[in-house]
Amino acid sequence: MRVHLGHHFYGAGNLGDDLMLGGFLRALREIDPGAEVTGAVPFDRAALARRFPGTRWHGMDPAERRDCIAACDAWLGLGGSPFQHAQSRWFVDHLAEEAALCGELGKPMWFLGIGVQDAGELADAAVRGVCGRARGIWTRDAGSARRILESDASAPVAAAADLAHVLLAAVPPPPARPGTVAVVANFDYGDWPGRDAALAALGAILPARKVWLAQESRELPGAERALFAALPPETRSGWELVSPDEAGAPLGTALDRWPGAEVLLTSRYHAAITASWAGSRVVVIGINEKLRGAAEELGTPLIGPAAGREEVERALRAAVVRPPPHRLAAAARAAVAGWHAAARAAIAR
Repeated sequence: MRVHLGHHFYGAGNLGDDLMLGGFLRALREIDPGAEVTGAVPFDRAALARRFPGTRWHGMDPAERRDCIAACDAWLGLGGSPFQHAQSRWFVDHLAEEAALCGELGKPMWFLGIGVQDAGELADAAVRGVCGRARGIWTRDAGSARRILESDASAPVAAAADLAHVLLAAVPPPPARPGTVAVVANFDYGDWPGRDAALAALGAILPARKVWLAQESRELPGAERALFAALPPETRSGWELVSPDEAGAPLGTALDRWPGAEVLLTSRYHAAITASWAGSRVVVIGINEKLRGAAEELGTPLIGPAAGREEVERALRAAVVRPPPHRLAAAARAAVAGWHAAARAAIAR
């Protein structure tokens, strides 16, 4: 089977996206060792090739993208929140172009491991057109599947789990270390209104090590590095900035650098997932439905972005170590198998 990945955010600098892709590729190799996978991205393709050997990466030139789709058996929209357009329509516009090419070239489209942030995303005409071309959709959580089912999308929909679980079950991060607390703070181009209260609550634990963990390696407004730089100097000096990812490094190497905090406070989806495999006590900051769904799925306390110190302290006390979420890894692996079987059946027709 020749699979073309139609999403193009891999290798952009967000470790979570690459963990998800790594989980998919691991499951696919188990199911179909001979499968050929291509992708088109605007980022460092040489680094992606080092990280994901065996996957062929191409550029975003329209002719090159067309050739990739023409050569594939199945187009796959893999991971992320592809229908989100509250801040920008760039990804929805990309998907509309891809859907048009798939229609012209007679290639089946599928979505696997995706999320839907808000039901309103599905009312957009372009999104409806893309969903209308999809032969099937497997979501990364139950809430996303429910939102699609409650819309009038015609594609078959099934709820599953994030594909990063497949990788993390096989290559878990280091176990939680007593005395270490970590923050993974991202507010999507905005500020963190409850920052000072949350940091004071964490400081009251009297940790031996305080880690400001950057899942995103780029300098983006409202992301980890920018928020770290915006801390008052006297506050910043007490925190250690840790960025475990390095372009092109194997994902196992990046996970080895994960600090394994005893307590982790996060507004990053994949940080919550990774910390659950490390055995951390996790508190999720619910800045969107994706994070709120993760808190429910993982059984962690949930706070709002403007939570006061007392609320944060209550959440920290309520956070407990959970068993590794093997059920989610099994659900994600089953979703890959379900998609693969459906795609093989479509190819055989």
